[in-house]
Amino acid sequence: MIKVRYECALVERALACEYASELERCVKGLDGLNDIKPLIRDFEDRFAAYIGVKHAVAVNSGSDALKMMLLANGVKKGDEVIVPDLTYQAVPLAVSYCGAKPVPVDARAQDLTMDPVEVERMITRRTKAVVAAHMFGRPCDLDRLVRLCRDRGIVLLEDVCQAESSRWKGRMLGSYGDMGAFSFSYYKPLSSCGGGGGMVVFNDKKYERIRGWMEDWKDDGELLRLGQRFAPLPLMDLVALRVKFAHLKKIIDSRKQVSDFYAGALGSMEGVRIFKDREKAGIVPQNFLVYFSVRDELFAFLSLHGILAQRPYTPLHAMGAYQKSCRRKYPVSEEYFACGLHLPLYSFMGLDKAREVVAVCKAFLGRRSK
Repeated sequence: MIKVRYECALVERALACEYASELERCVKGLDGLNDIKPLIRDFEDRFAAYIGVKHAVAVNSGSDALKMMLLANGVKKGDEVIVPDLTYQAVPLAVSYCGAKPVPVDARAQDLTMDPVEVERMITRRTKAVVAAHMFGRPCDLDRLVRLCRDRGIVLLEDVCQAESSRWKGRMLGSYGDMGAFSFSYYKPLSSCGGGGGMVVFNDKKYERIRGWMEDWKDDGELLRLGQRFAPLPLMDLVALRVKFAHLKKIIDSRKQVSDFYAGALGSMEGVRIFKDREKAGIVPQNFLVYFSVRDELFAFLSLHGILAQRPYTPLHAMGAYQKSCRRKYPVSEEYFACGLHLPLYSFMGLDKAREVVAVCKAFLGRRSK
């Protein structure tokens, strides 16, 4: 019997009545299909103010946000874009969509974010942009990356899909680079009922250009060159996001409570490694990552006792599609892939569930020590 898993629908059930009320209110205010636009603009304004930027655009998915972010900053065929080796595959796929070549770099051992030293080593005359993907809620070394990209004339783009609401030195992630992409998929703190994504934009001309890519019935040669019209955020996802904004602090606090409990309960146990947050980083956990030297054995033991953990992302260098883009070794990514395990953590998860997870981990480690 399954006891603990990623209950992404828990927060949806808790807010279901509010969703229904908000949907009714929104639908009653619609006279035509285009009347959703003012509702979307209202959400965009609130989100831009929340991140601390001038413009925000709500789109169909985080993947579309990544694509448009790259296109709006001139990434094209023949360019190279430096990306983390340790990231979700939507990042290199977006680079490939633009006709450019993704160039993976290894992570830093202390926090698994992209290593600025490796970024600098990979810069060539073809390098157009760096995508700083803030993995596991943790900010990349923005101080060094901002300085490096500014000095070398390279575009710095933030992928905040894994770190929405996290901060560095008091500022929201997404407010440091030339543009930022977000995901509102179902397991994020600020999540929709399914998909959805967003972008934050500083430049007025780029903002208007992106708007043009999302217009219906537009006779525009640029749209033909893109090969598609990018879709706006759907109504049901918009309703969920509007409701969740009012509960975002509670959602974040519930995640931090579980993350802090895991860290305290597992951090001192032999055979377990956890990652500590940097002093000036305000982390909103998207998951809880631990290293076990016998990860696969623990994974099986957890599953046997009804705890459904998740194995790590496959690093880009281990994917056949990107092996030709890899120019160096990736020891940090390889260690993560061999030892990493994501324990259940989700919005409104109670400490009772976290205690069950920890109890099974302790039982496994205690059995091995005998």
